[in-house]
Amino acid sequence: MHEMTPSEMLRDPMIRQLLRADRISLASFEALLDAAARRHARCAGDGTFAAPKTPDSWSVYAAAHI
Repeated sequence: MHEMTPSEMLRDPMIRQLLRADRISLASFEALLDAAARRHARCAGDGTFAAPKTPDSWSVYAAAHI
């Protein structure tokens, strides 16, 4: 099994169904994926590990408000 790319995640019917069930817009999910990718790239560049500032910073509920 391979890891999905962000564009594959946005097109996946099962993920879209879960997003609809959780009332998360596709745009919000896309913004979350983009922010995570930017953060990962920034941390990979300086060799640090970025821990979330708060325990719920990556929760579905936080993502719904992006």
